[in-house]
Amino acid sequence: MRMLKLDQLKSDLKENGVIVIPGFFERKLIEDIQLAAKHIFQIQFDHLGIKGDYLSQMTQLFRNHLDTFISCGKLIQTGLVELYQLSVNPDLIELVKNLGLSKPLMCTRPMLFFNHPNLAMSEHFYKTPLHQDWVSMLASQDSIVVWFPLIDLEIGHGPVIFYPGSHKLGPLTDKLENGFAEVPFDRTKYPKLQPEVNMGDIVIFSTLLVHESGVITNNEIRWSSHLRYTNMEDVDFIERGFPSPYINKPSQELIDKYLHKK
Repeated sequence: MRMLKLDQLKSDLKENGVIVIPGFFERKLIEDIQLAAKHIFQIQFDHLGIKGDYLSQMTQLFRNHLDTFISCGKLIQTGLVELYQLSVNPDLIELVKNLGLSKPLMCTRPMLFFNHPNLAMSEHFYKTPLHQDWVSMLASQDSIVVWFPLIDLEIGHGPVIFYPGSHKLGPLTDKLENGFAEVPFDRTKYPKLQPEVNMGDIVIFSTLLVHESGVITNNEIRWSSHLRYTNMEDVDFIERGFPSPYINKPSQELIDKYLHKK
């Protein structure tokens, strides 16, 4: 990790709601996560005899073995060891503390995304609308998202579009649709930031910042990940009793299916 101007980063995050830090992680750390995620799918490609380039293989698995595709996705999002190791990286946790989260805690599990129109049943699965993350989290007011690509992102990959300063508006909705807190928002009133970032770069933004996905135009899978941190010593969060709206529970339907229960 290179030397960082922490006071400037903290000031920029407060003012703009988003900061970009090039080369924060070693490139190999990110490559290892991408390879580990791809390998989970590759095991099923080999098992099912699926051939072709990687996008072709993913598309075939999605179209012909949807349950298996979904299961692979769930497993890399809930149990990929390499991703969990990165989420508690000492340099990252130290940075989060220096940005003002005196007692950081991961308020959701790490998330890993593999977005492409071929791999989605509807648009919101690969192109998220204008939204804020905070509404689905109810975390501390200073909670943040650490977002980073698992590939070198170009505009053609449709990287995330951020609207600096929009975090100052506070929560703009109390509703979730398709898992997202879509918000009414006039793009013309705020600057637009759509960084082309590489493996090892990170983008940190306020959970109240309005953002959306870009448009994928290069026909490649957009691999990315994000980590979410809340501040357990935030006074408002303490007074609200640490609400945590995320619920993880087993699927009885899936249990019945694989135990052949009628």
